[in-house]
Amino acid sequence: MNTFQLFRHWYLQLKGRFIFKRNIGILGDFTVVNPSNVKIGLNCGINHGVFILGAYKIDIGDNVVLSARCMLLDSGLDLKNFCALEFPPHEYGKITIDDGAWIGAGAIILAGVTVGEKSVVGAGSVVTKDVPPYSVVAGNPARLIGRTDA
Repeated sequence: MNTFQLFRHWYLQLKGRFIFKRNIGILGDFTVVNPSNVKIGLNCGINHGVFILGAYKIDIGDNVVLSARCMLLDSGLDLKNFCALEFPPHEYGKITIDDGAWIGAGAIILAGVTVGEKSVVGAGSVVTKDVPPYSVVAGNPARLIGRTDA
């Protein structure tokens, strides 16, 4: 590694420690909008371009991998009032990523979703409903395509 790479690595590790109050495996720049609403466990990895909103509450367990450019969005516009109001309100829902889960590159986890223990969310998936433990889901919307304990 050259001096710039070493400095960048040091900076990203420091950023992760500052935001999450613990050491996290940081593999590229990331964004957390409201860190006070985000809790993360031990031995987690965050890749480049990860976006965590944290408007309401996000709990990330131990040994979780958030792959490049995945998004955790715990808030969105309220569709029931979207056309009726000039500024529609937002809906909020807690996101829970249980221990050992792997969120694939570019996947989007929406408000109110729990991703079960040791589950895998395929790259590019949009998760609108809970993912059972030991499951593999993929697609838009994400659907069960396999199991991790098989």
